[in-house]
Amino acid sequence: MRKPKKTWILVADGARARIFIKNHKSLNNVMGQDFVGENLKDSEAGTDKPGRGYESSNPTRHAYQPRTDWHQYHKELFAKELCEIIEKANEGAEFDELIIISPPKTLGDIREHLGKQALAKVTAEITKDITKLSEHQLMHYLEKEL
Repeated sequence: MRKPKKTWILVADGARARIFIKNHKSLNNVMGQDFVGENLKDSEAGTDKPGRGYESSNPTRHAYQPRTDWHQYHKELFAKELCEIIEKANEGAEFDELIIISPPKTLGDIREHLGKQALAKVTAEITKDITKLSEHQLMHYLEKEL
Protein backbone atom coordinates (compact mmCIF):
# COMPACT_ATOMS: atom_id res chain seq x y z
CA MET A 1 0.00 0.00 0.00
CA ARG A 2 1.32 3.42 -0.96
CA LYS A 3 1.92 5.98 1.72
CA PRO A 4 -0.31 9.07 1.27
CA LYS A 5 1.47 12.29 0.38
CA LYS A 6 1.87 14.87 3.11
CA THR A 7 0.64 18.19 1.74
CA TRP A 8 1.49 21.39 3.56
CA ILE A 9 -0.43 24.58 2.88
CA LEU A 10 1.21 27.92 3.61
CA VAL A 11 -1.31 30.74 3.95
CA ALA A 12 0.50 34.06 4.34
CA ASP A 13 0.47 37.77 3.80
CA GLY A 14 3.22 40.26 4.62
CA ALA A 15 2.72 40.05 8.39
CA ARG A 16 0.71 36.94 9.25
CA ALA A 17 0.96 33.26 8.31
CA ARG A 18 -0.34 29.81 9.13
CA ILE A 19 0.97 26.45 7.97
CA PHE A 20 -1.46 23.56 7.69
CA ILE A 21 -1.20 19.89 6.85
CA LYS A 22 -4.04 18.69 4.68
CA ASN A 23 -5.69 15.49 5.84
CA HIS A 24 -8.50 13.77 3.98
CA LYS A 25 -11.23 16.37 4.62
CA SER A 26 -9.63 18.62 7.23
CA LEU A 27 -6.71 20.93 7.92
CA ASN A 28 -4.51 20.84 10.98
CA ASN A 29 -2.16 23.62 12.02
CA VAL A 30 1.28 22.03 11.61
CA MET A 31 3.11 24.15 14.14
CA GLY A 32 0.13 24.65 16.45
CA GLN A 33 0.58 28.41 16.13
CA ASP A 34 0.12 31.38 13.85
CA PHE A 35 3.16 33.35 12.78
CA VAL A 36 2.99 37.12 13.14
CA GLY A 37 5.64 39.47 11.79
CA GLU A 38 6.38 43.05 12.68
CA ASN A 39 3.82 45.04 10.76
CA LEU A 40 4.85 48.47 11.93
CA LYS A 41 4.18 51.91 10.57
CA ASP A 42 7.27 53.59 9.14
CA SER A 43 7.43 55.96 12.11
CA GLU A 44 7.53 52.98 14.50
CA ALA A 45 10.11 51.16 12.42
CA GLY A 46 12.90 53.64 12.79
CA THR A 47 12.00 56.61 10.65
CA ASP A 48 9.99 59.74 11.13
CA LYS A 49 8.93 62.21 8.52
CA PRO A 50 11.60 62.67 5.86
CA GLY A 51 14.11 65.47 6.39
CA ARG A 52 13.69 68.80 4.64
CA GLY A 53 16.12 70.63 2.41
CA TYR A 54 16.46 73.87 0.45
CA GLU A 55 16.98 74.33 -3.24
CA SER A 56 20.27 76.11 -3.87
CA SER A 57 18.80 78.36 -6.54
CA ASN A 58 15.64 79.50 -4.69
CA PRO A 59 14.13 79.47 -1.19
CA THR A 60 11.80 76.51 -1.90
CA ARG A 61 11.91 73.68 0.65
CA HIS A 62 11.28 70.05 -0.21
CA ALA A 63 11.17 66.71 1.59
CA TYR A 64 13.87 64.13 1.02
CA GLN A 65 12.63 60.73 -0.04
CA PRO A 66 13.35 57.99 2.51
CA ARG A 67 15.90 55.48 1.23
CA THR A 68 14.23 52.48 2.86
CA ASP A 69 10.57 51.52 2.90
CA TRP A 70 10.60 50.01 6.41
CA HIS A 71 7.12 48.57 6.04
CA GLN A 72 8.17 46.61 2.95
CA TYR A 73 11.50 45.67 4.56
CA HIS A 74 9.70 44.01 7.50
CA LYS A 75 7.42 42.12 5.12
CA GLU A 76 10.45 40.77 3.25
CA LEU A 77 12.10 39.75 6.53
CA PHE A 78 8.92 37.95 7.55
CA ALA A 79 8.83 36.06 4.23
CA LYS A 80 12.48 35.09 4.72
CA GLU A 81 11.76 33.76 8.25
CA LEU A 82 8.83 31.71 6.91
CA CYS A 83 11.08 30.25 4.24
CA GLU A 84 13.63 29.22 6.87
CA ILE A 85 10.87 27.29 8.69
CA ILE A 86 9.79 25.61 5.43
CA GLU A 87 13.41 24.79 4.52
CA LYS A 88 14.04 23.15 7.89
CA ALA A 89 10.84 21.09 7.53
CA ASN A 90 11.86 20.11 4.01
CA GLU A 91 15.24 18.90 5.24
CA GLY A 92 13.39 16.74 7.76
CA ALA A 93 11.10 15.39 5.00
CA GLU A 94 8.05 16.62 6.89
CA PHE A 95 6.07 17.28 3.69
CA ASP A 96 5.91 15.97 0.13
CA GLU A 97 3.94 18.79 -1.48
CA LEU A 98 3.58 22.48 -0.71
CA ILE A 99 0.72 24.79 -1.66
CA ILE A 100 1.32 28.52 -1.20
CA ILE A 101 -1.56 30.98 -0.87
CA SER A 102 -0.58 34.64 -0.56
CA PRO A 103 -0.87 38.04 -2.23
CA PRO A 104 1.40 38.48 -5.29
CA LYS A 105 4.11 40.56 -3.56
CA THR A 106 4.41 38.13 -0.64
CA LEU A 107 4.43 35.19 -3.04
CA GLY A 108 7.34 36.83 -4.88
CA ASP A 109 9.23 37.33 -1.61
CA ILE A 110 8.65 33.69 -0.67
CA ARG A 111 9.82 32.44 -4.07
CA GLU A 112 12.94 34.59 -3.76
CA HIS A 113 13.96 33.09 -0.40
CA LEU A 114 12.80 29.48 -0.79
CA GLY A 115 15.51 26.96 -1.74
CA LYS A 116 15.41 24.89 -4.93
CA GLN A 117 14.47 21.61 -3.21
CA ALA A 118 11.50 23.18 -1.41
CA LEU A 119 10.45 25.11 -4.54
CA ALA A 120 10.39 21.82 -6.44
CA LYS A 121 7.70 20.57 -4.03
CA VAL A 122 5.36 23.51 -4.71
CA THR A 123 2.35 22.01 -6.49
CA ALA A 124 0.07 25.08 -6.48
CA GLU A 125 0.26 28.82 -5.95
CA ILE A 126 -2.83 30.93 -5.36
CA THR A 127 -2.38 34.71 -5.38
CA LYS A 128 -4.98 35.74 -2.86
CA ASP A 129 -4.99 37.06 0.71
CA ILE A 130 -7.11 34.64 2.72
CA THR A 131 -5.18 34.74 5.99
CA LYS A 132 -8.30 35.75 7.93
CA LEU A 133 -10.34 32.69 6.91
CA SER A 134 -11.01 30.08 9.59
CA GLU A 135 -9.72 26.53 9.05
CA HIS A 136 -13.21 25.41 8.02
CA GLN A 137 -13.59 28.30 5.54
CA LEU A 138 -10.10 27.63 4.19
CA MET A 139 -10.86 23.94 3.61
CA HIS A 140 -14.05 24.89 1.76
CA TYR A 141 -12.08 27.41 -0.33
CA LEU A 142 -9.42 24.81 -1.21
CA GLU A 143 -12.06 22.28 -2.27
CA LYS A 144 -13.34 24.83 -4.81
CA GLU A 145 -9.91 26.04 -6.00
CA LEU A 146 -7.84 22.84 -6.21
